[in-house]
Amino acid sequence: MKKPLCSGYIDNKFLIVKNIVDDLLMKNHEEGCSITLYLDGEKVIDIWGGWANKEKNIPWQHDTIVSTFSVSKALVSTLGHILVDRKQIELNKPVATYWKNFGKFEKDKILVRNLFDHTCAITYVDKKLNFGDLYNWDLMIKAIENTKPNWNPCEKPVYLNMTYGYLIGGLIEKVTGLKLSAFNRINFSNLLNIDYNFSLRPQELKRVAKVYRKVAGEEFLEKPMKDINSIFAKSMQGFGKNEDFNSKSWRSGEVGSGQGHGNARSIANLFEMLRNDGSYNGYQVISKQTRDNAIKFQCESKGNDPIIGSPIKLALGYELNCPVFPMGPNPNSFGHWGAGGSFGFSDLEANVAFGYTPNLMHDKMELGPRGKKIIEAIYSVL
Repeated sequence: MKKPLCSGYIDNKFLIVKNIVDDLLMKNHEEGCSITLYLDGEKVIDIWGGWANKEKNIPWQHDTIVSTFSVSKALVSTLGHILVDRKQIELNKPVATYWKNFGKFEKDKILVRNLFDHTCAITYVDKKLNFGDLYNWDLMIKAIENTKPNWNPCEKPVYLNMTYGYLIGGLIEKVTGLKLSAFNRINFSNLLNIDYNFSLRPQELKRVAKVYRKVAGEEFLEKPMKDINSIFAKSMQGFGKNEDFNSKSWRSGEVGSGQGHGNARSIANLFEMLRNDGSYNGYQVISKQTRDNAIKFQCESKGNDPIIGSPIKLALGYELNCPVFPMGPNPNSFGHWGAGGSFGFSDLEANVAFGYTPNLMHDKMELGPRGKKIIEAIYSVL
């Protein structure tokens, strides 16, 4: 079967993007993907193409979803800001105000904002995790409660690789009684009809594209994991044995740091809501004031972040424009990158919201050449 090229809608102004993606597909630099762009509140690109599986016999469809990896953190952050907006949590109060057991082991002075801006010093847990423990919500929440800060809190940001979803999600659970996936469905995905979820249901599992790497991906996983005492290796404890991110455990888990499944449309819808002062299809998800505060610069790494391997700039739960995660020419653009190349961002100056989800992962902790080429093409015609 011949590889399907791009289907969907694209404004003629942006045909260069379709041509680039078709070329990537034909040359096998891209296996399957979706791309969505809003401009001035209008959806001007909504395309998809290629294969949804490595066997190359299932075409990527309009409703195909895929693991978005750490782009999920942008959704988790937004769910947290919903509680901020409702005044159910306050950024400058200790986390232990709402989550009593979090305050154990010298964590009593860590503020809610320190979770959002990655300065809470809980990049890994003290408990030795066994294969599969990362998918056990209650175990991970208890492990966080029983962890001492990895270093002095508030001293520096270090990317909360796999703990972020449990930190913000645990706070959400203590305040609302709902786990992350349930809170998301009630307050975001079902409410707004945005196809972006954790802990997938049986019908959703049927629409998932397989992710895979063309090469071993030494730079991305194997090489950093060789030093078992590194911060990166400690942060990656607890995955299932030989996890390839296609397992039912991964797809059905509550791993908010990276397990969210959606597509470019889902991601672009999220970032269009944030671009549009917190409003989506007439529903005010968060106030403009809460949005404005959430995207303000908070901190940046001094030198390379030990997880990402390069400098990062952070707002309250969102990454800010930087060379490794480029979001166009405007310095105040904000978004989030995911392992392998998935990406989403908002640019308030250009009135742009963007989402991109590939299933062929590149092997470095950066946006990667395909995503960069697509974003450059978009801005070349704005």
